[in-house]
Amino acid sequence: MPRFFFDIQDGQLIPDDVGTEFPNAHAARDAAIRILPDIAREEMSLGKSRQVAVLMRDETGQALFAASLILSAEWLIDTA
Repeated sequence: MPRFFFDIQDGQLIPDDVGTEFPNAHAARDAAIRILPDIAREEMSLGKSRQVAVLMRDETGQALFAASLILSAEWLIDTA
C-alpha cells in the first residue's frame, strides 16, 4: 500500500516524517479532511479563531493535496 504524509500547519509547521498507508490517494485525501476539525478544536480558546492546514505528500515528497479550515468561536452572552 502506498504511504502518504500529512504536514500540519497550526501556527507552526509540524512535518510528518512517518506517514500512513492508505489504499490510494483518494482514501488519504478523505483522512486529511477528517483530521482538520479535530486539530482546530484542540486548545481552542474562548473568543478566538484558529486556522489549520494540512498538506498531503506522497512517498517521493510530491505535494498532492492541500486543505485548510478556519474555526471561530465566541460567546454572544455574558457567561460570568
